[in-house]
Amino acid sequence: MLSDAGLVRVGIVAPLLETLEVVGCRPILFDGVAANPTLDNVTQARATWDAQHCDGLIAIGGGSVIDVGKVLVAGLCADVPIEDVLREGDRVLQRAAPPFAALPTTAGTGSESTTAALVKDHHGRKHVLRSRNSRPQWLALDPRLTLSLPASVTANTGFDTVMHALGAATNRATNPVGEALALQALALGMQALPAVLADPTSLNARSDMLLASYLAGVAMSLRGVDGIHGLCTPLEGLVDVPHAHVLAVTCIPLMRFTLPAAVARYARAARACSLGNAGDCDEVLAHALVESIDRLREQAALPHTLAELGVQIDALGPVIDAAEHNPSLRLNARQPTRDEIAGLYRAMQPG
Repeated sequence: MLSDAGLVRVGIVAPLLETLEVVGCRPILFDGVAANPTLDNVTQARATWDAQHCDGLIAIGGGSVIDVGKVLVAGLCADVPIEDVLREGDRVLQRAAPPFAALPTTAGTGSESTTAALVKDHHGRKHVLRSRNSRPQWLALDPRLTLSLPASVTANTGFDTVMHALGAATNRATNPVGEALALQALALGMQALPAVLADPTSLNARSDMLLASYLAGVAMSLRGVDGIHGLCTPLEGLVDVPHAHVLAVTCIPLMRFTLPAAVARYARAARACSLGNAGDCDEVLAHALVESIDRLREQAALPHTLAELGVQIDALGPVIDAAEHNPSLRLNARQPTRDEIAGLYRAMQPG
């Protein structure tokens, strides 16, 4: 079983271990997954797997735990170094995946439903695995598993969900099924996240957040995301903060830049979220969507500026280089030039 020390400490993991023992299994726990998962986490989990002769995996935790589980499973299916697995994905997987179940304890990344997993190397560089074979075969969305989350984690992961759904709903990919799922996820998340923040004990709101996270994950797998992530991912190489913090800093400048080329897309998303008034034109609704996202990051108490992330403007040269070639930025409804990318980052440090 794969988890993290915090979940073990609050008592989330023990009941599942006990249940497995009752039905005749011999569960082995590895709880060394970090908040921002690393290749070392995968290597350590693999060492436990090999030493204990394990034959199946249950990942109980947030996106970090499930991502480590996905990379571990991919590595078990291959006879090449894990770095090659991350680079080549399904092309180097030679064996069927072992039984793999996921129980998400956060409503955020939707890792349980996606084909992607993200881990950092010891230099802080992010590596993305893309593999259908390592996606969990079984999952359970149980809102009770999210009740013990600190308010800040609920806010962070919930904002992740909204950003994933927004990107998948408004980018320029062509996949109608993915778009429909993304719009449903966005509507659920925009309504449920404020409700959960107001009443953390609401199982209905937490259920909606889990479903939104799952649907946004499926939508991302079908359509990708947008320029918010395109600007976010390069920044994350400089900082060790929650994903939502970087998304919150990048989202509004990018949305304002994109809006002139995405009025219809943003208006469609606004209607799905029941924003604005009957009879509002597309442009009014598009602006309402941006304003609503801005209010949501305020409600979630998320940062607005690069300074709050600890990033200095004069350190952004390599970040701009990486953003210019980021595939998510290429999916954005409006394509920025290199100078415009630099301007977008400057807009994240007003004054």
